Amino acid sequence: MKSKERAQPQLYIDATCGVSGDMLLGAFLDLEIPVEVLQQAWSALPLDNYEVEISEVRKSGMRALRCRVQAEEASGPRSWKDYEAVLRKSSLSENLRSTALELCRTLFEIEATIHGVPFSRLRLHEMGGTDLLIDVVGALAAVDYLQPSVIHCSPVNTGRGFIRFSHGFYPVPGPAVTNLLVDVPVFQNEVEGELATPTGALLVKHLAAGFGELPEMTLDRVGTGAGEREIEGHPNITRIFSGTRAASQKRSDAVYQVETNIDDSNPQLLGYFLEKAFEEGALDVFFQPIFMKKNRPAVRLTMLVEANQLQKLTSLLFAETSAIGLRYWKVEREKLDRKWSEVSVGRQKIRIKESYKNGVLLNFQPEYEDCKTAAAALHLPLKQVLAEAIHEYLKKRRRH
Repeated sequence: MKSKERAQPQLYIDATCGVSGDMLLGAFLDLEIPVEVLQQAWSALPLDNYEVEISEVRKSGMRALRCRVQAEEASGPRSWKDYEAVLRKSSLSENLRSTALELCRTLFEIEATIHGVPFSRLRLHEMGGTDLLIDVVGALAAVDYLQPSVIHCSPVNTGRGFIRFSHGFYPVPGPAVTNLLVDVPVFQNEVEGELATPTGALLVKHLAAGFGELPEMTLDRVGTGAGEREIEGHPNITRIFSGTRAASQKRSDAVYQVETNIDDSNPQLLGYFLEKAFEEGALDVFFQPIFMKKNRPAVRLTMLVEANQLQKLTSLLFAETSAIGLRYWKVEREKLDRKWSEVSVGRQKIRIKESYKNGVLLNFQPEYEDCKTAAAALHLPLKQVLAEAIHEYLKKRRRH
């Protein structure tokens, strides 16, 4: 199913008008994903009680693709055992099957918690049935075809007011959407009713590496998917922006600097936090000794993080340290272009990181971990391995 001809795009899901499973499908198809890609995934499911109708519509004067699933829900899956059986009997790839199982199980676990019933006894009503599988499997197949380098998403417009469910009236956003969108930026405007559905929330939470503003990109195409409702003055759509990383991002981009002062933390906890922060994607973490009120020795903790990691890493900071406040601001950074070369020292391969600006080599440095491994294998001092790696690298450059 993977595209062999397309370069890896970066995607941005615009959920500022709302998001649902069928709206995402329409947006993906409007990105010119062949409909056969989705049909192949759907046909891998042992289901024959549905039809998918794809049509071009207008929403508040905007052209969009509508992907409408019509199913005989009386024969559709409702319990977790039903969904599990359908997916395990499917001929989907292992990756798509396991991800679809994970997403459907997540929805069941949330609903079971909301209603206070055992997981095995829960039956989905409004959000259940064949259309849930069609939406989830179709969206995963679309992403598998595009193979994006990264997916980001806007803050999610949930809608407001109340909506009737089988259990009565629920406030918008409903309990399932509220639980699914924990740690996601959300907002409401003047539109009454549900704009973000549980399936839409489930998918964007899974797909998006981060939530926030549209990242800088060279825009290639925008896919627009339409929802079912007609809302006066509001385009009931989800858009997906597809593009390539902008040239200006290669050497200069914006990151956030996060700081906090800590005078009451166990040093072991700070060391543990540093390791966890790097594991979770921090660009840099460091400590500086300072003095605070009452002449208390303290530590200033500083992190550099990408915008899409800001929320996750600040949450980690509060969870793993004794900090009760922090400050952060956007900073610009410039990066040299980087390439790798390789040399041998005593038959041990050592990578050399090269740094360029406008094609001119400015810095080179042997990779520490490679040198450390080589030193142990060759029973040599580390400083000797570093020196020999540099010597071999310079000889290699002179030959070329």
